[in-house]
Amino acid sequence: MKKMQLVCKLFLFAILVSCGTDPVEIPQGAYEDGVLIINEGAFGANDGEVFHFDNNTAELEANVFENVNGRPFAGLLQDLISYEDYTYLVANTGKVEVVQSADFISVGAVNNDLVNSRSMVKADGKLYISDWGPYDANWSNTESFVAVVEDVTGGDIAYKIPTPSRPEGITFIGDRVLVACQMGAIAVIEVGDDEVEKTIDVAGTPFFFFEYQRGTYLYAKDSEKIYLHKLNTATFDVEESLEFSVDNSIYNGNFSISNSGELFVISNQDTEDVVVKLSLSSGSVENDNFYSGSNFYGLGYDDDTQTLYIGEHNGWQGNGSVMRINAQGDLIDEVSVGRGPSGFYFP
Repeated sequence: MKKMQLVCKLFLFAILVSCGTDPVEIPQGAYEDGVLIINEGAFGANDGEVFHFDNNTAELEANVFENVNGRPFAGLLQDLISYEDYTYLVANTGKVEVVQSADFISVGAVNNDLVNSRSMVKADGKLYISDWGPYDANWSNTESFVAVVEDVTGGDIAYKIPTPSRPEGITFIGDRVLVACQMGAIAVIEVGDDEVEKTIDVAGTPFFFFEYQRGTYLYAKDSEKIYLHKLNTATFDVEESLEFSVDNSIYNGNFSISNSGELFVISNQDTEDVVVKLSLSSGSVENDNFYSGSNFYGLGYDDDTQTLYIGEHNGWQGNGSVMRINAQGDLIDEVSVGRGPSGFYFP
């Protein structure tokens, strides 16, 4: 018996040693590849959802959150932010759901006191959530704030940081959280003190921050122009601005910049909607009608396949669709999705 036990131990040891020298392949989660489509949902119905598109097989999975968790998302989906293990679904109906990035299993939520949440950033082990706050009698938002949650899997709001009106996109640089506020300013929050340290006025209505060639930019717009403000990452002042003549551009929380510095935007024109292609490297409008159609609502760009995704809301008469456009501006295909496809995430 002792001889048999010794043989077994030696056999197990040999297995452990051989496994220790072999590369360990960790299976990829079902939602860590392909494209996640943000369907905002219809006002009143609160039927926002995430769809998953496999760009190898062209297969579409509808209602990912509900399929995985056995309950509807039940909100108007404003933004999707992913940080390695966790993905955050932000609804402008005042909720944030936290799911595992690999399988979309819910691990928590922000429990209280959100009103009109817009976006979110993780900084120093905490969640910072931009929120317009309530509307007053004049449909203004004078009580806007950034909510702070001290657990990356959700829970109660620890406190709120008052900000200028209508905070939107939010980012983390060094030890500062920057908030793009629609009133026309950047709010700078020092992490730790967690209060607005200063505000910086900018041209146009600011919406989101993005990185390009190790620089931090702020996207802003008005009825006639789009502004790309390059920020000084030490002072956060604007050190350079690019202006593009684009009429009636829209922004719905989507992100559509390529690694080569091509920025795609939607322009609502009199008889049609067009996708305009801008170039950060040349600072000019590269193509004022890259693709045209109607009811354009969201954009996304897949660098791996050089494919532009356009969300079309179908006049809010039922479900919308997503068109895939190649680098030459030709339609590849079109697929039916949920209501109000407004953005895309490429894991």
